[in-house]
Formats: sequence, C-alpha cells, structure tokens
Amino acid sequence: MAAGALALIVLAGLFFAGTRLPGILNPGAAAPTAAPSVTPTPTPTPTPVPTSTSGPQLAGTFEWFDLRGGECIAPYTSAWQQRFTVVDCAAPHGAQVVGTGTLGVDPALAFPGQAAIALDLNLLCQQGGTFSAALLGAYPDVVWQASYPVSETQWQAGQRSWYCFASRSSSLPLVGSFAPPALTG
Repeated sequence: MAAGALALIVLAGLFFAGTRLPGILNPGAAAPTAAPSVTPTPTPTPTPVPTSTSGPQLAGTFEWFDLRGGECIAPYTSAWQQRFTVVDCAAPHGAQVVGTGTLGVDPALAFPGQAAIALDLNLLCQQGGTFSAALLGAYPDVVWQASYPVSETQWQAGQRSWYCFASRSSSLPLVGSFAPPALTG
C-alpha cells in the first residue's frame, strides 16, 4: 500500500511540474501579456441626402400634402393617391403637378361645396403661365385632374390645399417639364 501511495504522490508531483514547465523554461511566455491595443476604425460619416426647401421636391416618395408644384410623378394613377413618387422630369413619367395653392386661410370661411371648388379649379388649373406652350403642343391628349378638400369635415380640419396634375388621356408617358420657362432679366 505504501508503494501505491508513493506512486500517487510521484504522479501528482510530475503533473504539477508538467503544468509549470513552460513557465520554468521560458519565463517571458508565462508572464501574462496585455491584449494588443486595437485602434478603432473610424465610422464613415454618411453623405447627407440632398433636400430642397423651395420649388419642386427632389426625387423620392412623398405624401400628397408635401408636394409643392412642378414635381414629375411616376407611376401616376390619379390625383387622389395618398403617396406620390417624384422622378426627374427628363425621364418618362405619368403626370406632373402643374399647380398648387390654398382655397382660403380664414378658418371661419364656410365650406363652399365640391361644385364651387371644382369650378374654381377649372380656372386655376388652366390659367395662363401654368403650362409650357411648347411642351403642351407636343402632347395633344393632355388632360388635367385636381385634388382638393371634398367634405365639410376636411375643410373644418384645415385641409384647404388644391393640386393640379397634367397627364395624358392615352396614359402614355410624358417627357419633359410642363413648367413654363423661368423669366430672366
């Protein structure tokens, strides 16, 4: 039994010495080393997306009430869409917002009714200076469609904006802008 106990002590000693041997033979390797310093890679700053504060909206998707006039729209279903995709007018597009405005700012003003608004828009959407005569002549099937507040509820909620859209009765695309050329002086 003494021989078994002695063998167990010798084995335990050899195991302990074996686990310490690398530190005894190479003291530098056994010393804890600091983790290498990692230099953080700078995160690139995102390029700002251009925005406009006046004139037509830049290309993108917008709610109907964010249109400013002059935007070319593709695809185009009707003036009553909730969201519109604005595209470059040089690309084929289904319609263009040729006019926008407000039907009255006085909150006490009574709702004039759909018929009266439609009559006003018939004049507003076709008034002189709304269209480029050269482009209008290139498309004999141009039609206009307007969106506007259609109920007393909308009117009382402050929805007074109107929008005129030019498109083609053939549903073929337009290319170019109907906006009249800017005056230079």
